[in-house]
Amino acid sequence: MENHAGASGQIGLSRVAKAKPDGYTLGVAQITNLALAPSVTEKMMYDAQNDFVPVAQIAENYLAIISNVKGPLKNINDVISWARKEKRELKLGSPSQGGLPHMSVALIAHENGFDVQNISYKDVGPIVTDVASGQLDLGVSSYTSLAPSIQSGRVHLVGITSKDKNLPELPAIGDSLAGYSVSGWNGIVAPAGTDPKIIEKLNAAINKVLGEPEIQERLRTLGLIPTSKSPQEFGELIKRDTDRFAKLVKDIGFQPR
Repeated sequence: MENHAGASGQIGLSRVAKAKPDGYTLGVAQITNLALAPSVTEKMMYDAQNDFVPVAQIAENYLAIISNVKGPLKNINDVISWARKEKRELKLGSPSQGGLPHMSVALIAHENGFDVQNISYKDVGPIVTDVASGQLDLGVSSYTSLAPSIQSGRVHLVGITSKDKNLPELPAIGDSLAGYSVSGWNGIVAPAGTDPKIIEKLNAAINKVLGEPEIQERLRTLGLIPTSKSPQEFGELIKRDTDRFAKLVKDIGFQPR
């Protein structure tokens, strides 16, 4: 196993894209670098749609949207009503410009008639600090990273971006906004041209491992929800999210960086 980090995973995936399609070189992809990056990145290191074939999805995860404990934004309906009434851009803190956290809230704003000014932070700590002090209206990042601050009462949980059946007490945005659900995901891809029979064998082996209780528990401790899909199902997910965010980026006029 080789770890080639950098450029939000693009460096590692670019090596996979150029590898011999024999089933021995695989890459770990995320929604950010496979489905979202083509729309928000000016210069890609690979063709996300044509350089890979899906092998297996590994897991999903969700984001948390937070607000000031003493403020008026207790749920997503409060956010929408308040933003429309104030008639100004809602100040949002997220880990990056054009990343999944940013776009998950931009999607809500676009579909509900208000605007978001995204301010990017290098770490989640300052996001929490600025939400707690009132410098930001909302913050968004992975639930796992924000959970300690939510549970301690430092910030308020407005909602999570997709339902977690294992934690039904967490308010999901989709409970109030019909049809809304944004999940992050991780999966395995192979170079384009890999024999479909090899892909099927790899998928079966990966899904078998994902079914082991200790592997599932380990993923959950990392804030991930174990997920098994066929190569075809994973490919459909990639295409659906690619199309969804391409449309959003175009609609809101976000400029690739």
